[in-house]
Amino acid sequence: MIKDQAQICHEFANSMRKKMLEMSEISSGPMHWGGSFSCAEILATLYCAVLNVKDKGLDDMHKDKFLLSKGHAAMAVYSAMNLSGLLSDELLETYQQDGSIISELLEADRSLGFETSGGSLGLGLSYGAGLALAAKRKNYPYKVYVLVGDGEMNEGSIWEALMFASQHRLDNLTLIIDSNGLQSDGPTSEIVGGGSMKDRLCSFGWNTISVDGHCCKQLTEALACSNEKGMPKAIIANTIKGKGVSFFENDFTWHDRSLKGTELEKAGEEVSRLVGNEL
Repeated sequence: MIKDQAQICHEFANSMRKKMLEMSEISSGPMHWGGSFSCAEILATLYCAVLNVKDKGLDDMHKDKFLLSKGHAAMAVYSAMNLSGLLSDELLETYQQDGSIISELLEADRSLGFETSGGSLGLGLSYGAGLALAAKRKNYPYKVYVLVGDGEMNEGSIWEALMFASQHRLDNLTLIIDSNGLQSDGPTSEIVGGGSMKDRLCSFGWNTISVDGHCCKQLTEALACSNEKGMPKAIIANTIKGKGVSFFENDFTWHDRSLKGTELEKAGEEVSRLVGNEL
């Protein structure tokens, strides 16, 4: 059977989850399970079907830029890059070790394609807007993709960047919101609610699309469609925090926790079944 692109991305996402569980065996501390597992399909679609970063023949001005603003999901990016051949097994094995450039929160490293650090939430979109503006003014062909969390949308700097991008007609910029409904302290709607996210983004001049964030077909179509001329694009990816492990899902306490012993074994069994069902 010939697999379509969406199926390839879906399988890649579950392989990422398996890889992240393997990383817990070398981790020296807690890991951000909820937000990393919720964005697996988003990253799988980006690395398998959208970003041109694997083409070694392209110079930096032609390669797309991906910024992980929700830097606590760094292990999800590391797993995607490793499975894509962009991050070696040897480097991945240094995760969270002293002196490693592969830390719990994403750190800027141009050699790995990390344009900016993540962790101080709300900064990635501003940086991404700057990259997009530079590309416009210098006629660089790269596109810019920024992944944020829905809890991160509470940050005022996000809304300043939204206005800036609309003002400068940055139709080479795409914002992806991992909308899993939870942040470290509880439901996002109860911490800083605000009605319809789509309506707010549209009012700021963004072409806004809402999709199932675990459906790689919908993600691929939303990411692949051309931005409306003069309008930056926002994709609200509705996800489940901790997707793929039953006791992670919709439980904000798994935002940042250690996973060892019987819990690790149970999580491994569940993810292995997901991967096994796809073979």
